[in-house]
Formats: sequence, structure tokens, C-alpha cells
Amino acid sequence: MQKIFKIAVLQARSSPEKCTENAKLAAKAMQKASAAGADLLLLPECFLSGYRFPLTEAQILSPDALPVRLLCEEAKRLSIGVVATAFTQGKEKPRNTAFLIGRQGDFLMRYDKVHTCDFSFECELESGEEFRVCDFDGVKIGVMICYDREYPESARMLMLKGAELILVPNDCGGMRPRLCALQTRAYENMVGVVMANPPGENAGNSSA
Repeated sequence: MQKIFKIAVLQARSSPEKCTENAKLAAKAMQKASAAGADLLLLPECFLSGYRFPLTEAQILSPDALPVRLLCEEAKRLSIGVVATAFTQGKEKPRNTAFLIGRQGDFLMRYDKVHTCDFSFECELESGEEFRVCDFDGVKIGVMICYDREYPESARMLMLKGAELILVPNDCGGMRPRLCALQTRAYENMVGVVMANPPGENAGNSSA
């Protein structure tokens, strides 16, 4: 029998600096996703930290910070995966990071946003170095974050590394052309694409 892999998407906006409260919101979403039979929950971009600049120290989380640990514990308790998103400390400056947490509460993959928006607020950030793919329940999953989507090479590199599904934590407006770009990334690489974006004027539009 063929297994159906289900992904839940959270379309919600978090509060900058209120990282523990944001984690509790994400944990409640994990509970709802689990009850609905989902295998994995995708959060919007930097959901734990809150996507706001200039950054404060409170927004920069380590992998063992309490908000991240809360999601790891909830993942293990519910036996569900989650893509947890936050600002983290890089080599010299903060990074925009997604952690793919497995059913046992372990880190399956860390991805740091490669294409940061250096023409805007994200000039405060340090870019990641590579695109990554990992195995989740026999499904090869890759992650690209928001602005990564606007470069065809991002999805192509993930596909060449074996990705069957590409998950996209997102936080921006102007969604009509961006949805078209995601459809194109899926079509030209023959992969599934799932995107989570917070609500707002000309925002939202989370989709698969």
C-alpha cells in the first residue's frame, strides 16, 4: 500500500522577541496538525524569533535555546516532524535558519538561508553556504527560505541532490508573482513545493 505523506502549514504571524510564546503557539499548531493526521508541520520564516529588524539579542536563538527545545519535545511527544524557523548566530553575523526536526525530536537538518536580501534589512545577516536535503520517513526533503525562491538555481540544486519535496518558510507580501515563481520551480524540477506565509495585506496565500 502506498503511504500518503501529509504536510500541515501554519499561516500565522508571530511576535518579535517573544520567542517562548511563539514556540507555544507553534506547539499548539503541532497538536492540531497531529490530530489531523499530518506527518510534518511547516512554519513561516523566522517564526520563533519574529521576523523584524533591527535584530535584538533576544531574537537570536541557539539550537539548544528553550523555544527550539520545546518544539523538539513536542515533536517527540506527538511523533510529528516540524520545520522550526528562527534567527541563529552564524560565524560573524546572525543567520536566517530552518531546522527540520524529526519524530524523535532530533535535528534531521539545519539550513541557513543562502540568498539573503542584502539590498534591504537582511544586510544585517550572514548568508548560508549550501542547500541541503535530508530523509524524512523515506521522503527526500529540501528547504529554501523566502527570497531563495526567486533564484531558479535554488530549487534546481535541491532537486539534483534528490529532493522530492521542497518546503518554503516565507514572510513577505506581493504574493501573486511569487506564487507563480513557486509553481514554476515545481514544474521545471518535477518536485512538490509547500510554502508557509504569515497573513497580512497581499500576504498569506500559503500553498502546496
